[in-house]
Amino acid sequence: MTPASAETIFDTPLRMLAAAREMTLPSTRLAVARLLVAFCFVWPYFNYVLVDSDSRVEINFLPVFLAALLLPEVTLREPRSILLALPVFCMPLIGGNPVASLRLATGIVPFHFVLNLTRHLRDKGCDLFPPNLAYRALQLLVCFCVAQTVDVQFLPILPGWLTDALVNILPRYSGMPYDEFGIRGVQGWASEPSGAAVMGITYALVAIVQRPSRRWSALAWFAALAALNKSVYVLMFLVLLSLACLATISRRRHALLASVPVFLIVVLLIARSARLVDLHSDLMINGASSSTNNEMARITQILSPLAQFPRLYEPPVLFGGIVLEPMGLLPLVAGYGSIPGIVWLFFILRRNFPLHRIPLRPLALLAGAVLLVFTAPDFVPAVAALAFFMVPENREGSSFASPSGATP
Repeated sequence: MTPASAETIFDTPLRMLAAAREMTLPSTRLAVARLLVAFCFVWPYFNYVLVDSDSRVEINFLPVFLAALLLPEVTLREPRSILLALPVFCMPLIGGNPVASLRLATGIVPFHFVLNLTRHLRDKGCDLFPPNLAYRALQLLVCFCVAQTVDVQFLPILPGWLTDALVNILPRYSGMPYDEFGIRGVQGWASEPSGAAVMGITYALVAIVQRPSRRWSALAWFAALAALNKSVYVLMFLVLLSLACLATISRRRHALLASVPVFLIVVLLIARSARLVDLHSDLMINGASSSTNNEMARITQILSPLAQFPRLYEPPVLFGGIVLEPMGLLPLVAGYGSIPGIVWLFFILRRNFPLHRIPLRPLALLAGAVLLVFTAPDFVPAVAALAFFMVPENREGSSFASPSGATP
C-alpha cells in the first residue's frame, strides 16, 4: 500500500465525520443557543404556572437547558468539571433528599454551560451578547421603572393590557403599589423590587466590562434605578458598585476627586430611604430571627447552609409552608453538595477566574459576590455577568476587557 493510498483511506472517514457534523447546522444551533441565553438575560423571570399549574419555578432558566441540549459539544467541553460535579449530585441522594439534587442541577448546569459557551465564542473572536445589549437593557429598566412610578403614584399612564400581561407572565407582579406611603419602590419586570435590583446590577456590570469607558454613565443609570426601586438590595449594590468603579481608577488623585460626587449621591439616597427606616422598625418589633421576621429569611438562606457545613443542609420551614432553600451558588453547593461541592466550585473559579489576570478586578469580585451569595444560583443574568469577567482561552488577539480601559 502506497503512502498516498493509506492517506486517502484514513482521510475519507474524517471527511465523512466533518460532513456529518456540518449537516447538524452548527452555526444555526450556536445562534439559537446565544439567543436563548440572551432572552434569559433580558427577561429573567417567568410565571411557569402557565405551563404547569403545580410549578413553583419563578426564574427563567429552562431555556438555558435547551441551549445546552442544542450544543452538546459546548456542554461537554470541560469534562473535568462534569466529573467533579457527579459526586456533588450524589450527595443529596445519599442523604435521602432527591429534590436537592434537582436544585443543584438548576444551579450547576447553567453556570457550567454559560461559562463554556462564553469561552467557545471568545475562541471564535465573538462574545456572548452584542456590545450594547446590557447597557440598553439597563436604560430600558430604568425608564420602565419611571413609568411605573408615575403610574402608581401620580397618573395612570401604563395601558391596562400591558399590566394584565405582566401580571400573567411574571410571578408575583402587581400593578398596585406595595404600600400607600411609597416606602417600597417599583419592580420593573421582576417579581419583586429586590429582583429588579439584581437585574440592574448585572446589566451594569456587563455594560461596564464590555466598554469600561462608560462605567460612570452605567453607575448614574444604576443610581437612578436605586432612587426608584428603593429596596435594601439596590442601596447595598449602589454602594458596592460605586466603590468598585472608584477602585478601577489607577490615579489616586483622580479617584479622590471622583469619590466626592459619588459619595454625596450615595449618602443622599441612603439618607432619604424610608425603606431603611421601615426595616429598622421591623427589626425592633419582630426581632432578627427568620422564624418571627420574614425580612431576615434571606439572611438565613445565605448563612444557614454555610453554618451547617460539612453536614447536608436541612432547610427550615417557616409558618405558611415556605421552605428556605439556599440563596447563592456558594450556599447551594456547600449546603447540598458538602465537601465535593466546594471542591467543584474551587476548580471552576480557579480554572476560569485567576485573580492576577482578570481585568477590572473590583468589578469582577462584585459580579462573583452577586452570584455566589446575593441571588438565586440559577439567576441567568448573574451567571452571565460573572462569565464576562472570565479569562478567554485564546489570548492571541486583543483582550475583550483590557485593563487599559479601566483607567480614564
